[in-house]
Amino acid sequence: MAWLALLALLLAGFAHARAKAANVPSVHDEAHMEMTLRATELPGDRARADAIVVAARKVMAQYPTVEDAERAGFVKFLPGVKLPIEHYTNRAYAIEAWFGHFDPMHPTSLIFKRSAAGLELVGVMYTASNNVDRDDLDARVPLSYGTWHRHVDFCKGPAGTPRSEYMPPAARFGLVGSIDSAEACATAGGKFIPVVFGWMVHVWPNETTREKTWAVDAHDDGMMHDHGAGMVSLGSGSGNGLPIPLAKLPAADIAAGDPARGATLFAQDCASCHGNGAKNGPDAPALAGAGLSPGQVAFMVRHPQAIDAASAMPSIALEDRDLADIAAYVASLKE
Repeated sequence: MAWLALLALLLAGFAHARAKAANVPSVHDEAHMEMTLRATELPGDRARADAIVVAARKVMAQYPTVEDAERAGFVKFLPGVKLPIEHYTNRAYAIEAWFGHFDPMHPTSLIFKRSAAGLELVGVMYTASNNVDRDDLDARVPLSYGTWHRHVDFCKGPAGTPRSEYMPPAARFGLVGSIDSAEACATAGGKFIPVVFGWMVHVWPNETTREKTWAVDAHDDGMMHDHGAGMVSLGSGSGNGLPIPLAKLPAADIAAGDPARGATLFAQDCASCHGNGAKNGPDAPALAGAGLSPGQVAFMVRHPQAIDAASAMPSIALEDRDLADIAAYVASLKE
C-alpha cells in the first residue's frame, strides 16, 4: 500500500479549496474535471503557442527515455502502479511553476505512453497553482490554444481501501471514482478534497494538427483518468442531443432577445449545420426541444469546444444583439 501513502502525501501537499475568486472562466462538465474555456485567438497567440511547442520538442529530445528522465530528476508518479500513461514529474520544476515562474523548457512532467516496445515519450505537462487567475494562465499558454484543466471532487478512501476501488471498472474513490460529492464521500467514510493539485496543460509536440497538439489528452490513449470521458463527441450528423447534460451546461449573461429576428438570423447563419428550425443538420445536433435557456444557447455559441472538445463548430464573431436574438429563438423552440 505504499502507493496509497504516497498519494496521501501528495494530496496533503497540493490540495486546495476550489478557488472561485481566482476569476478563471471554466466549465465543470464531468465528475472529476474542470477545464478552462476556449478564448478568442488574439494577435501573437499563435507565435507564443508555436514557441512552446518548439521548446517542448527540445525537452523531449533531451530526455527520450525513462532513464534519461530519471537522471534529470523526473520521478514516476505513483511508483509501483503500472499505468498505460505514465507521468514522470520533476519536483523542482513543479515548485518553480507553482510559485509563478513559467519556463517551457522546464515542464512539470514528461508523459510516457506504454506499448509493447516499452515506454515512449509522447508529451509534456506544464502546471500552475490554483491561486492564479485567467490572465496568469493565458500569459503562460494562450487560452485560444491550450486548455488548462484540474482534477476536482476527489474522495480519498478510508484506511485499508483496496486498490481495485480506485481503478476501473469498479472505482468508487479517486480520479475516476463514482463518488464526486462531499456528502457521498462522508457516507463512504472517505476524505473529500475539492481540488487536487493545481492547473495543468498538456502539449503533444509530435502531433500534426493544432487540435491534437493541444488536446487535453492524447487522442488515442488509454489513460487512467481520461479527461474526455464525460464529454460526448457529437460527430457528423449524430442527432443525439446536447454534448453534455442540460443541467451541467453553463449559461452566459445575455440580454433579452427578439426571437422573430433571431429566426431570420438563424436561417442565415446556423441552419446550414443545425438544420431548418434547429431540428438537426449534417454536422450538428438538434437544438429544438432541448430545453435550452437563452443563456445556455449563447454559451454554446461563444465556447463550443469548452463543452465538447471534439466540436468542429467555429467561434463565431456575432454582435451581442444578434446573439441574443438567435438565443431567444432557439430557446423558444419546443419541438
